[in-house]
Amino acid sequence: MGSTTVSYHLLIHFALHQYFIQANRPVPRFLMIDQPTQAYFPPEKDTNNDGLIQESTDEIAVKKIFDFMIETTERLDSKFQLIITDHAYLRTEKFIQSVREVWRNGNKLIPSEWIIEEN
Repeated sequence: MGSTTVSYHLLIHFALHQYFIQANRPVPRFLMIDQPTQAYFPPEKDTNNDGLIQESTDEIAVKKIFDFMIETTERLDSKFQLIITDHAYLRTEKFIQSVREVWRNGNKLIPSEWIIEEN
């Protein structure tokens, strides 16, 4: 059920953004998605805590989801920005080229030196 919902949401969001761009509508041209793989890749399946998915039907579905998001974003020819936060890390060339940051091993979204601790 969750995987179907994710697919529908992605299709609708991308279709709307494509329409807004083609119709030159004043809608922000970015989309932020948090953990689209959660329906396929819950944290308890990450036995090594490394974000790597073992080859399975879930991994194939996740690859298709990321391929769809990356290819659709590329087709919109730099008129659209996609930001994704996720635990999964795929070993495909397109995925690896699209990753800007890997927040593991002490590397965090908010660096420790930015945090001011108050008494």
